[in-house]
Amino acid sequence: MDILLVVAAVLGFPALLAGVWYWSSRRSSQGKVRRGATGGMLGVVDEVFRPETHQAVQIQRIQHELPTPSPAPKPKS
Repeated sequence: MDILLVVAAVLGFPALLAGVWYWSSRRSSQGKVRRGATGGMLGVVDEVFRPETHQAVQIQRIQHELPTPSPAPKPKS
């Protein structure tokens, strides 16, 4: 009986995680563009195990949100 519970937990948790991931990715689709939930799930792993990568992704997001610089004004002649 105990081994049945262990097997159910070992097989059930990844199945539950996959189900939540699939539901989340289907829910976040807008129109014909599908965005996966992998980025959010892997972001936590990057933050813990690869902090340099997590920091680089944060910097890229900030740079993407910054407006482009306006062109320099032409000098008056």
